[in-house]
Amino acid sequence: MAGGGGGGEGGVEEFDLTALMDILSNIIFFLMASFGAAVVAVLPASVPTISEAGDNDTARDEDKVTVNMRLHSDGAVEISASNNDMLPEELAPLDKKIAGKAGKLDAVAVNGHLWAIKSKYEKSKNVVIVPDDEVTYELLVEAMDMSRERHMVVNGKSVYPEMFPAVVVSSLVK
Repeated sequence: MAGGGGGGEGGVEEFDLTALMDILSNIIFFLMASFGAAVVAVLPASVPTISEAGDNDTARDEDKVTVNMRLHSDGAVEISASNNDMLPEELAPLDKKIAGKAGKLDAVAVNGHLWAIKSKYEKSKNVVIVPDDEVTYELLVEAMDMSRERHMVVNGKSVYPEMFPAVVVSSLVK
């Protein structure tokens, strides 16, 4: 009904719902577009398979270890190795505590022990360095450099064979 004034036929009023329908259609379009653009993440998962021979086909990873270095502020280092497929008794000979020298790392001893581990487990690439809270940046960088490569002289030439290129710096959970 047009015009103003009191009520008209039977007291029924008419409302213009065009603006409301525009808003609702925009909201519905937005919701449909946002749900359609959702990214579905795929998690890689391995599932067991039936083997013809009945043997366990899982490859054991006993030819590499992860080296763990606990770095203290006085330059002392505690080195150990870990591997989920090996018993702790097998890894115990790799554990070593090396005292620091005047607040610095004993570079020769640490690098030598890491080289011995790398020589025994040649496929190893990972080392996890866990520094104490008071360890300086320089000491941490020295430990990282010492674990990546070893300086050797072969036929009169300096060579730097790779030891543990994947260095991870971590912290203890307190």
